Amino acid sequence: MIETIIAVLLVSLAALYWYTRLFPANWGRLKLSLGLQSHIPAKAPSKGCDNCSACSGKSGGCH
Repeated sequence: MIETIIAVLLVSLAALYWYTRLFPANWGRLKLSLGLQSHIPAKAPSKGCDNCSACSGKSGGCH
């Protein structure tokens, strides 16, 4: 009986691990809905220019 419980626990942990690796967006939503995640992480700002409106993004410089 103990072997069965340990086997089920190991398979469940492996399934949870691969679920989080294969579906990170769904995992984040699930954690948020269960109250395990305190906030939605902010998106990282784009590289360069601190998101100024005059940045073309092609030349690498702002203005």
